[in-house]
Amino acid sequence: MLLARSLRLAVLPLALAFTTFAAHAATIETFDWSLTAPAPSLGGFVELGNGTLTATETAGQWTIDSISGIFGGSTITGLTGFDGSDNLLFPTSTLLDTDGLGLVTANGTEANIYSAYAPGSKNIKPGNNYYEILGATGSGFGVGTFSLTPTPEPSALILCGTGLLAAAGAARRRFLRS
Repeated sequence: MLLARSLRLAVLPLALAFTTFAAHAATIETFDWSLTAPAPSLGGFVELGNGTLTATETAGQWTIDSISGIFGGSTITGLTGFDGSDNLLFPTSTLLDTDGLGLVTANGTEANIYSAYAPGSKNIKPGNNYYEILGATGSGFGVGTFSLTPTPEPSALILCGTGLLAAAGAARRRFLRS
C-alpha cells in the first residue's frame, strides 16, 4: 500500500517534468531584439530599432523566419535579402552572422544589420559589434550593438506552474495523512 502511494506521488511530478522538458525541446524560438548605438555623428547607427523575431533551429543553425517591430521610426513589414543578408544567426548562438539580418520597413527602407566579428578573424575582436547598411530611402553606415533575448513561451511557463502546483498538492496530502 505504501509503495503504491509513493509510486503515484512520484509519477505525476515526473510526468509533468517530462512534459515541461518536451516543451523546451521545440526548435522554434521567439526573441526580443534591440539595436542601439551612439549618435551618427559619433560613428553610430543612422537608424535604431527594436521588436521581436522568430527563428528555427535546424542542425545547429538558426534561420530567422519572421521579424516585427520598429526600425528608424517605421514599422517593419518583413525580411529581405538586401545587400546579401542571409537572415541567419551564428550556429549554436544567438548572435547575427556576418551576412546579417535583412529587413524592410513600411516607408521602403531596406537595411542589413550584420556582425563585425567573423570567427577565425585576427583583426576583429569578438563581441557585440554590429554594422548597419541602409538602402532605398537613403544610405548610411554605422557601428552599434544588437541585443537578442529569448522570450519565454507562455505554454512552458503554464506547464511548469501546473507541475509545481501538483507536486505541492501531493506533498500537502501526504503531510496531512501522516
